[in-house]
Amino acid sequence: MTLTHSCNTPWADNWLVDTSDEEPVHHGLSPFGKMVVEEMNRLGMIVDLAHVSVDTMKVVLNISKAPVIFSHSSAYIICQHRRNVPDDVLQLVVSVG
Repeated sequence: MTLTHSCNTPWADNWLVDTSDEEPVHHGLSPFGKMVVEEMNRLGMIVDLAHVSVDTMKVVLNISKAPVIFSHSSAYIICQHRRNVPDDVLQLVVSVG
């Protein structure tokens, strides 16, 4: 399940906050958003980080107890679009497994 798409949700910020087209609401995840990720982990659901903000990516990677996916994102270094994953986040993915 993806946490957001082209707008902020009540629990997660989307990629547009990284472009200044939208203001961050949660600076990643709201407290409820953290509960959503924990429940997804408990249920065995995969968290999809496509279309979320960089802060949301980092918060999820720091709290998730299970692997995550970026179902339709590329590496930002290869294609400089704000929906893509920056190198520091990819390094965090490697460090948390």
